[in-house]
Amino acid sequence: MAIKYTHLGLIMAFYNFSTKTAQKSSSHRDPGWPRRHTAARAVPPLRLQAGRAMPASPWPTPRSVRQASQLHAVVTTSGRIAHRPSAEHLLNSLTNCLSAPRHLRYVLSLFDRLPHPTTFLHDTALRACLQASAGADYPVLLLRRMRRGGVRTSAFTFHFVFRCCAAGAGAGLCRMLHAACLRTMLPSAARIVANPLIHMYASLGLTDDARRAFDEMPVKDAVVWATVIGGLVRWGLLDEARRLLMQAPERNVVSWTSLIAGYSRAGRPADAVYCFNCMLSDGVEPDEVAVIGALSACSKLKNLELGRLLHLLVGKKRIRMTDNLVVALIDMYAKCGDIAQAQAVFDAVGRGQKPEPWNAIIDGYCKLGHVDIARSLFDQMGARDVITFNSMITGYIHSGRLRDALQLFMQMRRHGMRADNFTVVTLLTACASLGALPLGRALHASIEQRIVEEDVYLGTALVDMYMKCGRVDEATAVFHRMGERDIHTWSAMIAGLAFNGMGKDALESFCQMKRDGFLPTSVTYIAVLTACSHSSLLNEGRLHFNEMRSLHKLHPQVEHYGCMIDLLARSGLLDEAMHLVQTMPMQPNAVIWGSILSACRVHKNIDLARHAAEYLLKLAPEEDAVYVQLYNIYIDSRQWVDAKRIRMLMEEQGVKKTAGYSSITVAGQVHKFVVNDQSHPRTLEIITMMEEIARRLKSAGYSPATSMIAVDVDEEEKEQALLAHSEKIAIAFGLISLPPNLPIHIMKNLRVCEDCHSAIKLISQLWNREIIVRDRSRFHHFRDRACSCNDFW
Repeated sequence: MAIKYTHLGLIMAFYNFSTKTAQKSSSHRDPGWPRRHTAARAVPPLRLQAGRAMPASPWPTPRSVRQASQLHAVVTTSGRIAHRPSAEHLLNSLTNCLSAPRHLRYVLSLFDRLPHPTTFLHDTALRACLQASAGADYPVLLLRRMRRGGVRTSAFTFHFVFRCCAAGAGAGLCRMLHAACLRTMLPSAARIVANPLIHMYASLGLTDDARRAFDEMPVKDAVVWATVIGGLVRWGLLDEARRLLMQAPERNVVSWTSLIAGYSRAGRPADAVYCFNCMLSDGVEPDEVAVIGALSACSKLKNLELGRLLHLLVGKKRIRMTDNLVVALIDMYAKCGDIAQAQAVFDAVGRGQKPEPWNAIIDGYCKLGHVDIARSLFDQMGARDVITFNSMITGYIHSGRLRDALQLFMQMRRHGMRADNFTVVTLLTACASLGALPLGRALHASIEQRIVEEDVYLGTALVDMYMKCGRVDEATAVFHRMGERDIHTWSAMIAGLAFNGMGKDALESFCQMKRDGFLPTSVTYIAVLTACSHSSLLNEGRLHFNEMRSLHKLHPQVEHYGCMIDLLARSGLLDEAMHLVQTMPMQPNAVIWGSILSACRVHKNIDLARHAAEYLLKLAPEEDAVYVQLYNIYIDSRQWVDAKRIRMLMEEQGVKKTAGYSSITVAGQVHKFVVNDQSHPRTLEIITMMEEIARRLKSAGYSPATSMIAVDVDEEEKEQALLAHSEKIAIAFGLISLPPNLPIHIMKNLRVCEDCHSAIKLISQLWNREIIVRDRSRFHHFRDRACSCNDFW
């Protein structure tokens, strides 16, 4: 009785027995409940009478779940829950008010309590599952209950079931439901179930089933055509979608737009533009989405003229300038190099409160290198989001301003904005490529403070960063602390050990990886063979090269052949290396011929060097390294006439030698030096330190390799020229700028020369410093007059 008394006020309010009672009950009602219902819908109480049908439901329509629950209470306490119109009205109203997945349990609980549920009630419950994105399990269970209970299914039953299954169901279940629909539905119902059926198959990637169902449909409207075409586009079957679109009796803007966007996303912008032109020729008016797809294609094609025509078309057709369209226009102009017009669009329609147009113009300036202008706009923004910070941070990174990037990252954290993993991985990748170890460590410390959710990608980026900064011990520590590793993590670990000259450790990690149950990939074997090549592990290299084919059924690619040929050539087995070049199933590329040419210099094989250079000049006639390498081979062999001929050939071809440079990061700032560089603000200090280096090297018995210099000058000038190499200048700057306990980390864009390699070994002993030099192919760890490469580079 207590429960009935609780709802008495609600019952009396709905029936409006008296004004006084209604006023008393108002405190029990939802404040938003329309007052007009209590007066306008006042009806006498209805009672079940034998032999008489109950009249239609008199209840008002609720507008929220709370109001629907109040109606549920009234209907239950009045005994009208068994009245079919009232029950149907109640369940339908509650389903219409469904605003969150958590309310679905209430709807289904109500449905389970209704006596003798009808087809309409089952369909309403299915619609509730769809609105709550409940997946396929419960809708399929409801369908089975209908069939077991003898309740007739309708076209809407399958309509809702198909749409629920589109969120995730097995192929077998979908085909079974399709067959059940065909058995029970009349042909006239095809119009209702056709589009959900195609959508279900297409959403799950069952494109053959979608196409088969489409072909079997006797009548196809424009919506069904658009759905099957969109499904084919979604799964990358663009050309098939295009052929089907050409067969459509009516080609609407939805079908054209999905095809245009698909071609643009797939990296086929020319096809996207062609489809856009075909759409216009078809007499179809483009909408905002179609224009955005075409603008995206223009951005990729760098076709500024076409982009301008599309901009004019927007004005001519009076297409609404939405935020997405503004962003697409700004992005197109910026990527096509017309940043002034991008700024004009932004000033005209983009300076609002929403961050998307701001992000587009900031990203445009950053990608063109105008980071200071981008920062000015960044500072003017009212509401910044993670994308804004990511664009600005990436701009600083690409401009070599790592310190500014890290400061902005810290500012992002101070603003209470949670960094995403993309931001942190981007910063770590930049630290890795620039060898910025202190900044990488600062980021690692931030990660330890749980600023982002640690995952396998972040851990892999940390391993890669420490390896590329030459800190193998720290990379190994991160690797062992990772709770989850994947094949990419193992590959990064193996590759890092390989490039740091620790070939045997790399192979041990490879064996451990296989013991842990990971199957090596093609990328993993590139790292393994690189380890063998850089550490002169000839037998192991042969073993793994054969193993990848016989054991793991991986067909070697040109990169694998390149590693194996490099290993053979470095080991002096030039005949065997050439045999592999001649028998490999693909044409050798410039990297392979470059390995042969480099080995010819070491092993004094001039004839083969000429042969390799001939192929290299055909593959890369503008590559200066070929001419330089061949020139050095002739100089080493004292074939002055041939050396002079190469110099003349370079002049005739207009080939200039790439300027070598070395860089070092100090306090977040990248300092770059070229040979004989005197442009640095601390040049006088650097020169003083270089004189000290020369004095102490000479005292230790160092003899410069002056034979490397072919210019006809005296020995003293040759020694001075060797001392002025960029890596020695960078090391001198490191000695005066970094504390004695920190390693000196140098980045070199070319291969370290023999003289510098010998000198740096001695410098590491004289100053008791660890010096890490990363050249274009590997790391050299110098300590106590030894190098990790064991002079095999």
